[in-house]
Amino acid sequence: MLSKPTYLVLITLACIQIAAGETNAETRPNVLFIIVDDLNDMPLHPNGKPYVPTPNFDRLAARGLSFTNAHCNDPICAPSRSSMLTGLYPQTSSLYWFEDWRQNVILSQSVTVTEHLATNGYDVFTVGKIYHGNQDPKGFYAGKGAGGNVGPWPWDGTKQYRRGYLPHPEQRYFYADDADPDMDYKWEHTFGPLSKIPNYPSDASKDVPGYRGWILSGEPFRYISDQDRDAMPDESHAQWAKSVLNRTHSAPFALFTGFSRTHTPLYAPQKYFDRFPLDEIQIPKGLMAGDLEDCAPSLANRSLYAFRRFQMLHNHPDKPDLFKEWLQAYMACVSFVDEQVGTVLDALEQSEHADNTIVILTSDHGFHVGGKEALYKQTLWDSGTRIPLIVAGLEGMPEGANCDQPVSLIDIYPTLIDVCQLPPNPNRARSGYSLDGYSLKPLFLDPKATWDGPSVAITALPGKDHSQHTVHTGTLYPHFSVRSKDWRYSLTSDGQEELYHYPSDPNEFVNLAKAADHQKQKATLKEQLLQLRDGGPWEDLDDQMVKGFELTAEIQGAVEFSFNSKALAEVNANEYSTKWTSIRIRAAGDRNQVWVNNRVFLDSTLDSDFKPGTIQTRALTKDGRVRSAKIKRILPD
Repeated sequence: MLSKPTYLVLITLACIQIAAGETNAETRPNVLFIIVDDLNDMPLHPNGKPYVPTPNFDRLAARGLSFTNAHCNDPICAPSRSSMLTGLYPQTSSLYWFEDWRQNVILSQSVTVTEHLATNGYDVFTVGKIYHGNQDPKGFYAGKGAGGNVGPWPWDGTKQYRRGYLPHPEQRYFYADDADPDMDYKWEHTFGPLSKIPNYPSDASKDVPGYRGWILSGEPFRYISDQDRDAMPDESHAQWAKSVLNRTHSAPFALFTGFSRTHTPLYAPQKYFDRFPLDEIQIPKGLMAGDLEDCAPSLANRSLYAFRRFQMLHNHPDKPDLFKEWLQAYMACVSFVDEQVGTVLDALEQSEHADNTIVILTSDHGFHVGGKEALYKQTLWDSGTRIPLIVAGLEGMPEGANCDQPVSLIDIYPTLIDVCQLPPNPNRARSGYSLDGYSLKPLFLDPKATWDGPSVAITALPGKDHSQHTVHTGTLYPHFSVRSKDWRYSLTSDGQEELYHYPSDPNEFVNLAKAADHQKQKATLKEQLLQLRDGGPWEDLDDQMVKGFELTAEIQGAVEFSFNSKALAEVNANEYSTKWTSIRIRAAGDRNQVWVNNRVFLDSTLDSDFKPGTIQTRALTKDGRVRSAKIKRILPD
C-alpha cells in the first residue's frame, strides 16, 4: 500500500504591479475581442452540418483570416476560458473542470491577459461572459458592463427560482418516469421561441404560487411580440459594446465582449426560428446509428451527459420531429448571435477606431448537434473541440484568406502580447510560468508561414465519470487528444486510443487506432501528444528545495519517495514485486494527488505544518527499483 502524504506546500502570494511597457501608445492597435458561448463550427459552414447563414461572421472573414482548424484546450466553459485568459494549459494548472481559477494554486498567482493589458497602457472594457461565472479579476477595468446571462427564464412564482433555472413548463415531458426522470440540469434542455410564453400553474400542495410569463435577473421580462418586448441580455451587451466603440479614447483600448447564446436553454425571438422551417432542416451527416461501437469506451460511455441529452430527444415516439425542433432552436440561436455580432461590427466600422482595431472572434469550445449520438460539449471529437477563429484588422493581413494550421485558444494571450507590444513573460514576477501558447501574428500576415508553435493542437477532457449526474471525480483522470491537419489521435487516462483520418473520414466514423497500416502515424501523434501533455521543463530535482512538483515514474519492488524526509509514497513489495508499476504524484498548494497505474489512490487537502522543502526521489528500500523517472517543478522557488 501507499502511505498517504502528510505535508502541506505553503504558498505566499505577492501582488506585484507590472510596469507599463515603454511603447508609443499611439502606434498600438485597439482590440475588439468577441467570444460566443457554446458555438460550434457552423459559422465556417462545414459540410455535413445544417447550414446557417451568418452574414456578420462572413463579412469579418472577408476582411481578414479564418483559422479553419482551430480548437479549444478543454471542451468545457470554465476551464477553457481559464486556460485561454491565463495562457496556461489545463495540464499545466491541473484545472480541468469547473473549479474557480482564482483558487487554483498556479493560476491564482498568474497574470491574466486582461490584467496584463490594463497594467501596460490599455484601457480594458468587458461586457457579458468573458471569465466563467463571476470570476473576473477585480480592479483592472476602465469600464465593466453587465455579466453573462442566459435568460430570460420561465418562473413558477417561488423565491427559489426567481432568478431562473427552471425548464419550460410545456417540455416537462422530458423528465417523465418513462423518459429520463433523474436527468441533471433540467433547465438546460428546453428550447423554443420567446412567443411560447411559459405558464406555470399554481400548486398549493407544493407552495408554488404559479406565474405566467418570462423573468430576467429576478424581474419580469416584458414580452408582447418580437417587436414589443424587453431586450435579451446579449442584445443589451451588444449595445453596451457599441457605446464603448462610439467614444473617443485617450489610450488604446481592449474591449472584451461575451455573448451567452448559443448556450442553452435555447430561447430566442420567433423571427429567428422562422428562418429555418422544419421541413427544410437537413439532419447532420455525422448522425449514424452505431457510430460509437468502435470508439474508445471511456469516450463513448452512453451514461454520460452528452449522450443522454441526445437520447432524451428520441425517447418520445409521439413527437417524431423533436430532434429537428431542437436543431431549429440551435440554428435560431446561431442566427440570433450573428446579428449581435453585427451590431458590434457596425459600431466599429462607423467609429473613429475602424482603421486601428484588431478584431478577434471565437468561441470557448464546440458543441455537438447529433454527431456521435451526442448533444453537448465535453467530447474529444471535432464537433466538441473545433471552433471558429476569425481575425481581421491587422495592417498587412490578407483578406478573405483561410489558414489550416492547427491552433488553439492557448495562442490568444501570446498573440495579444505580440500585436499589442506588451512585455513578454507576464508571470516572471508572480507564478514564474512561461505562457504555453505561441503568437499567431506570423500566420495573420501569411497563412502559409512557418510557425513556431506545434504542428498539432491539444485538448484535455476530464475522464472517467465526468459530467455524470453529480459525480465529477473524472477531473483526476484527464483524457487528451491532438488534432493535426489531417488526423486526430486521442489517448484516454486508462490507455484507450482513437485515430481518425479526416480527408477520407470527415465524420470520424472509422477508428483506425488498431489498423496495422497506420501504426507509424499513430506513434508519431502519440509522441506529440505526450510532449504537449507532459511538457517541460522536467529536471532532476533530487535533494532540491521545491514548493510544488509533479513526478512520474515506473517502479518495481519496494520503493519510497520522500518529501522533507517524510514518506510521500511507498509501494508494498509483496503486491508489486514482479512487475513495473506506473506512479504519478502531484503536489501543488495544499492539494496532494497520487495515481497508481492510472488510478487515483489519493486526492486530498491536508492540514500540515510542513513548509516547502526537499524532495528525494530515489530513496529505495529492499529490492526496489525506479526507471523512467521524470520530475517537474510546478511552482517556482
